[in-house]
Amino acid sequence: MMKTSATLVIICYLFVTNCVGSIWIKAYVKINNILPPGTILIVHCKSKEDDLGIHHITGSWGFSFIPHFFDGTMFSCSFAWPGEFHWFDIYVQSRDQEKCTQCIWEISPQGPCRWNGLTGEFNTCYFWSPSSKLW
Repeated sequence: MMKTSATLVIICYLFVTNCVGSIWIKAYVKINNILPPGTILIVHCKSKEDDLGIHHITGSWGFSFIPHFFDGTMFSCSFAWPGEFHWFDIYVQSRDQEKCTQCIWEISPQGPCRWNGLTGEFNTCYFWSPSSKLW
């Protein structure tokens, strides 16, 4: 019985931690509004499990979560400001997990750009997704 308990403890420890730390490390997404001064960015983010509500951003806003173990976490956000509506998958585990645990984004009329820790710039930029996906 003692050997079985020790084995279970070791297996649990190995499952929860690996050489880089816990597999349940929180991810953080920060959204910076870099629209023209005075423009309020309206953001609505959600995943399959969580609806984070609507936020009116003049500066920045963020949220944290624990990604699923098997590459399934995705947060989609709609972005609106006067005369514009766009959406983008702000966190896709298969795309972002190895790139950032703190995914910092700038939102501009041209599209979202993610902070690149290697270059120290917001130079990982994407086009807006087609606007057919309405909340």
